[in-house]
Amino acid sequence: MKKIKYFLWLIVLIALGILIYQNLDYFMAATALKFDLKISSWNWTIPQLQNIAFFAICFFLGFILAGFKWMILHFKFKNAFKTKDATIASFKEQLSTLKAELEVSKHNPYMKKDLEEKAQETDKKSDKESDKIDTPD
Repeated sequence: MKKIKYFLWLIVLIALGILIYQNLDYFMAATALKFDLKISSWNWTIPQLQNIAFFAICFFLGFILAGFKWMILHFKFKNAFKTKDATIASFKEQLSTLKAELEVSKHNPYMKKDLEEKAQETDKKSDKESDKIDTPD
């Protein structure tokens, strides 16, 4: 696949070279660009440049703008991936802890009894705390 990709890029570059070579008189003609806002002090003319220079400048400006856009998106996605990876790691840690607790409670009846008692105690405490919060003074 890489060879096909390089081959296609080579064809595009050759076609671009032929286009420039066959229209060399147009690309080498020097022109000056004018910028006029119909206000006497606000008209501006850049020095004469060959048309191929204008094409090159526009190409490189587009390339630079595309690079900046890529960098912005890259950093956004990088930060998003970091937060998602941290969340996944915490979920995996929680899952392994819960699996270990499940294994202990399945195979040890005494531990199972203690875990049930602790769960009941925490339920009672949370009920008492919610009653304190719910009752107005």
